Amino acid sequence: MKNKIIYHILTFIMNLLGLIPRTAGKFLGDILGLIWFRVDKRHRDITVENIRLSLGDLSSVERQIMAKKIFKNIAGMLFELGWGYRLKAKDIPEYFSIKGLENIKKAYEKGRGVLVIICHMGNWELLAASVTMAGYASSILYRKLDFPPLERLILEMRQKYGTVLIPLRGASQQIDQRLASGEVVGTLIDQGVDWYKGVFVDFFGRPACTNSGVAKLVLRTGAAVVPAYIVRQGFKHVMHFEPEIPLVRTGDRIKDIEINTQNYTSAIESIIRLYPEQWFWVHNRWKIKNYSQFTPSVLSSSNPCKLN
Repeated sequence: MKNKIIYHILTFIMNLLGLIPRTAGKFLGDILGLIWFRVDKRHRDITVENIRLSLGDLSSVERQIMAKKIFKNIAGMLFELGWGYRLKAKDIPEYFSIKGLENIKKAYEKGRGVLVIICHMGNWELLAASVTMAGYASSILYRKLDFPPLERLILEMRQKYGTVLIPLRGASQQIDQRLASGEVVGTLIDQGVDWYKGVFVDFFGRPACTNSGVAKLVLRTGAAVVPAYIVRQGFKHVMHFEPEIPLVRTGDRIKDIEINTQNYTSAIESIIRLYPEQWFWVHNRWKIKNYSQFTPSVLSSSNPCKLN
């Protein structure tokens, strides 16, 4: 009963946020982001340091300016989610557009299913609305939330336009089935993972413990891999589908996992470099360290990821 009440409170708040004009929401999101930047020293320091180590050509002042833009981008998502919560399916084309549709079409026509690798770019919570415009049956892998009322709301929002959400735990068989039937499956791959789930690859010039499950899945199913991302351009959102990333098979399973994971990560890095102010830099992506101190080019299964 308590969870049900909280859920209704959350939906009431989302509806209220959705009534705020988008220009006012943008203004309020910017103010909220700047306040967050000022008071949250921990995430501010993580963000500025990540930018310093990853985008070394920026000056100290430029790093601060970009960090503020990043905080405003994330804070503004709250008001956009309220707007998106009330958005009708018939109105999606007015606010969303797709570029690179031919890339996913070409991959889809191979008949092995398409694995779309995505990242925390722009307002990634609006990805489901964008993917709907591509016209393919789609599902997205996600990590279940521990708070049931918020989990219920998030599921409702993400599945509003027909995209199915699949919990990560125990999802292997269902993913295989969906890919085998030619569906499009999306998964986020730009965040750190526990040591037993990852391999080290190069990400912005530093070793990053990265989920190896995507490479294992593709090697098992032969699904086509297409990088995709959504970015904010003014008050519109543009979904980009990049060209397919060819699968590498050398005959050495460990090497194949590492090479393909690196290729997927490099694709995400290239995307982030295009719109760095819209990526989720507040996350400590490099917190898990290379235990054996090997360089990314000589990684092996004996080189586990480990917390610092």
